[in-house]
Amino acid sequence: MAEEELGLTDEELSAIAETSLQDGNVLVNGRKKDVEIVSHDLASEDSSLGFNHAAIDMVNERFARQLRMGLIHVLRTTPKISPSKIEIMSFKESIAGMTAPLSINTVKMDPLRGTSLIIVEPKIIFSALDSFFGGFGTGDTALTPTRIFTPTEQSVIELLMNIIFAALKDAWSPIMPVDFQRLSSEVNPQFAQIAEDDETMLVSKFNFSLGGNVEGYLQIIQPFSLLKPARDLLRGRMKAADEEDSRTIKWERDLNEATLDIPLLLRAKIAEIEMTYGQLTNLREGQVLPIELFEDTEVSIDNIEVFRATTGEVAGKVSLQILEMSKLDKE
Repeated sequence: MAEEELGLTDEELSAIAETSLQDGNVLVNGRKKDVEIVSHDLASEDSSLGFNHAAIDMVNERFARQLRMGLIHVLRTTPKISPSKIEIMSFKESIAGMTAPLSINTVKMDPLRGTSLIIVEPKIIFSALDSFFGGFGTGDTALTPTRIFTPTEQSVIELLMNIIFAALKDAWSPIMPVDFQRLSSEVNPQFAQIAEDDETMLVSKFNFSLGGNVEGYLQIIQPFSLLKPARDLLRGRMKAADEEDSRTIKWERDLNEATLDIPLLLRAKIAEIEMTYGQLTNLREGQVLPIELFEDTEVSIDNIEVFRATTGEVAGKVSLQILEMSKLDKE
């Protein structure tokens, strides 16, 4: 019965019984076989992402746009926010080099299990605080490691986190509906231990350029295990993005063809006359004014130069010969 369940013949069972492993080599009847031994640790975690990093990069780009719009509407400030490419590193590496004080927020991303970190550099907080009270967004950088945030600064942090959560929720909406909850906050990265030191993390960094030449960063650290359940959704989002790209290309082509039929009025100044006010008032109907044509002139559309041309005559009419395209038209 056991042989029938295994589906093996007597010869195969005998071959297995005579096979032994020594130092990673397969020996059959005392002879070494040219085969490759692959080691598998059944207790190890699957550390492969299972989706292209570009899927998270797309989420981050959308988040940066939505965050900027939120800051414009709420704080009346227009920062430049540029997302960096996602990085994969251990938790210990992700917080290495960080020094207090920082606004370190432990966040839950429902319905996914696990906690993430959203870290806001103080320069962003103080710039937002200055803008909130009508300033120019100047940030304070002279902070001691033991400095804690005042109640007013905590209120601004709460305001910033609400804007961040709204932008993240919108950025993830094409993939899955999510909600964010702030669990706790710290100023020292040593007290924000959300994972083991060697656990794999996805790190997203966003560089801010604020008012008064202030630069800062916002960083999101997510455990890889948090996004495991969403791998299929992220892969599907990449396929949808490819379809959107093809539709965008078709739309751009159709739009470009439609613009070719738009009528335009070209203007060129081919001569100038200098005269006094007295000469101008003495002009009479039928009087002839001698002029000299410019050798070179500008051809423009709505006061925007599009060509450089030289003047001449063809079939008794003043004509223009195009010499070169303008830089604007080349672009």
